[in-house]
Formats: sequence, structure tokens, C-alpha cells
Amino acid sequence: MTRKKILILVGTLFILPVVLAQLVLEFGWYNKGVLNNGILLYPSEKVGWLQQSGQWRLVYTLPSFCDAQCESALFQLTQSLIAVGTERDRVSSIVLMPTEQSIDDIKIGYQNISSLQHAFLSALPYSENAIYIVDPFNNLIMAYPVPQGKVAQITQGKGLLSDLRVLMKLSKLR
Repeated sequence: MTRKKILILVGTLFILPVVLAQLVLEFGWYNKGVLNNGILLYPSEKVGWLQQSGQWRLVYTLPSFCDAQCESALFQLTQSLIAVGTERDRVSSIVLMPTEQSIDDIKIGYQNISSLQHAFLSALPYSENAIYIVDPFNNLIMAYPVPQGKVAQITQGKGLLSDLRVLMKLSKLR
């Protein structure tokens, strides 16, 4: 082989993968992998009116009528706190309720919210029908819409717990 053919062959070997990679990305032939189970809220929303505790918080807005989905969400909030195990002191669950509403049988933390704060939550992508993860700096970062059906709710609860564990593991905050 002549020098010219070797140079062309080597050049092709280096340029061909770059061209193929560009084609794969342009035509959408590559499906990006997703590690999270919830829906990432980008950009994150700042909720400065939420009591800052330096913990990861699972936040749920209580609807005016608590149906099966609402009960499932409340159950997920309590069970997630138990399931994190030794990291329990880094997580808390908060149920947000309009000021005119009060429930005595909630066994987790709750906070009354004003109508302005309720309007803010209603404007979120999944409004009142989701559990949100709030980081220690009061940024609303992930949403978990509460699904219909027991199997879907169990799957979502496992996904929420998995994402919460990953966030706490990667977080430098103690």
C-alpha cells in the first residue's frame, strides 16, 4: 500500500465514527437513558414560604375532598419516612392544607397555606394531585403524580423511595 492510501484509511477510521455519531444524534436514533422515576421540574421552583428545615421534604397538597388517590398519597408519605431507615432524620413529610381546612387524624407534619400559596401550587404541572420532593434549600425539584390503581400506586411509591435515596446519597448535606 502506498502512503497516500494508508493516510486516507487512517483518516477515514478517525472521521467515520464522528460522522456516524452526528447522524445518530441528528436523526434521533439514540434514546437517552433516564435514571429517575419521577418527573424532574426544570427549572426548579423556589418555595420560600415553606418552612426551611434543612431536610429533604416530601410535600403533598391536601385536596378539599380526600378520595382513594389522596389516601394513597398520605400512605406513601408515611411509609416513605419509615422506608428510608437510618436516614430518617434527613427526611420529613409535609401535608399542605388551606387555612380553612383542618384534619385531626394526620399523623405526619402539616402546614397551613394561604390562598396565594395555594394558587402557586395549583399552577404547578400536576397541581394538587402529586407528591413533590423539595430539597433542603426549598427548591421544588421533582413531582410524582398520584396514579389511579393500587399496582400503579405501589410502583410509584417504590420509584419515589428510590429517587429519594439517590438524592440523599448524592447530596453533600448531612
